[in-house]
Amino acid sequence: MSDSLINIGLYLSYALVLGGLAAAILFPVMFFIKNPGKAKGALIGVGFLAVVYGLSYALAGSEVLESYTKFGIDSGMSKLIGGSLISLYILAIFAFIVAVGAEVLRFFK
Repeated sequence: MSDSLINIGLYLSYALVLGGLAAAILFPVMFFIKNPGKAKGALIGVGFLAVVYGLSYALAGSEVLESYTKFGIDSGMSKLIGGSLISLYILAIFAFIVAVGAEVLRFFK
């Protein structure tokens, strides 16, 4: 795989992350303005995500393989990427458990 394709994928990933970050900041602000009484639930969700990422970042390693250096990845970036991946795994498992739990509860109702 050529380096230019990898760079395009990285830049596209950066753009998607920045778009998601902008949406994650703008939509709650608009929600708080329109529904100030319901802001508590949104703050709980944001707090949950912050705790999950904080734990994931703390668990992530900062080792840098030789193949990482050609992309300019240092130990800080490696820890950031590792934390993001661990938080993805945690949230995916959590979503699976919630989906299965919802179906089980719906079955017994």
